[in-house]
Amino acid sequence: MLNKFVALTILGSTQIPSLSAEQIQFIEGPTIYISETNGLKVNQDAHTTFESFVRNWSQFEILIDKNLFPIKAPNCKQTIQLRFKGIEPIKNETNQVQKSRWELLERLRTNNIEDTTPVFLKIDTRHYINRSANGKYTLEYCNVFVE
Repeated sequence: MLNKFVALTILGSTQIPSLSAEQIQFIEGPTIYISETNGLKVNQDAHTTFESFVRNWSQFEILIDKNLFPIKAPNCKQTIQLRFKGIEPIKNETNQVQKSRWELLERLRTNNIEDTTPVFLKIDTRHYINRSANGKYTLEYCNVFVE
């Protein structure tokens, strides 16, 4: 269960203050901070080897209960899908972003409860997200792209 999941947004360059769930808020340039990955689900289409992962644009999805996600999503019924943007594969080359994504995918697949390293995912606010005049974000559908 995701009862230990805490998601909040902060600027990517800001240090993590000690925050509780009541202090979840969005500010300019939102980044999702996940304090614990234990219990998060990954899509079942994720590739089984690093080579196939890179060959298929290093993409996968993290599935999060809509009620735990800090952006309101009125048109979504249950699950928010955090989708990683594709990285075009270059023959015989890999980069640090691809390696980091693979490590996160493996961590999620093995459900390593000892690994408490926080995860920072920058949200792409250009797709499926609206920002009202008062600065609040709303998710149009159930998809969020992350860098």
